[in-house]
Amino acid sequence: MNKNTASPAAPGTNQARDTDAAGPSTFRRGLRVLAALQDAGPDGLHVTEVARAADMQRSTVYRFLDVLLETGWATRDAAAPRYRLAHPIGMTADPHAAAVARWAPALRAISDDTGDSAFLICRAGNDSLCLHREVGNYPVQVLAVTIGHRQPLGVGAAGLAYLAALPPDEANEIIAHNKNALNAYGAMNGERLHKLVESARDRGWAVVGNSAVPAVLGVGVALLDSQGRPTFALSVSSILARMPAARQRQIAESIVRRLKADA
Repeated sequence: MNKNTASPAAPGTNQARDTDAAGPSTFRRGLRVLAALQDAGPDGLHVTEVARAADMQRSTVYRFLDVLLETGWATRDAAAPRYRLAHPIGMTADPHAAAVARWAPALRAISDDTGDSAFLICRAGNDSLCLHREVGNYPVQVLAVTIGHRQPLGVGAAGLAYLAALPPDEANEIIAHNKNALNAYGAMNGERLHKLVESARDRGWAVVGNSAVPAVLGVGVALLDSQGRPTFALSVSSILARMPAARQRQIAESIVRRLKADA
């Protein structure tokens, strides 16, 4: 037998090697995007500038930037599509601190307007993550959702507003991914969540009750960037008896008004 003849590879071996190599390769490209934003500093970069600095296609850069936005590591200007890091790499600051500092005053004003608890959330993968909470002056407050609380996107009012503001295909993928997890939230399931998303899109703001917290109803509004994509979402929650349809609309209008005033 010729000693220089290689033995046949086991079935699937090359495919496995390709899959193993893809992870580090993707990670390295993501680090190039991070490095470009880090070097740009507070001025930030347009996506074409990020692509040039990272030596990548714009379509690929958009995918990395979307992940950085979703996880709170990057921010995007509302007036112009420029991206910057939420905080310098290497510091231990909370990557969501800038968002909390930016929107906490509006959240406080909304809570004062309504008398009820107000919440700020971001997207964390297929979940919503509570970043900040303000408590109102009404004797009964909804306090079950705390800062750092995470739940499937859509079971809470702010998360539902965020989900409804996403492109339909993306929202459908999230609902399908969370299908089994939704069963832990009252009567929530994939079919009901699809209907709630459709209603929120028609209305322009979200309403959901008796899911994340029993006997509680929330009203949520998404914060959109200049491209129309959600970045964060705010909500107000209270006991069902305090949330008739007319008041739900008043609360939604109050949230929108405060967001416009602080824009």
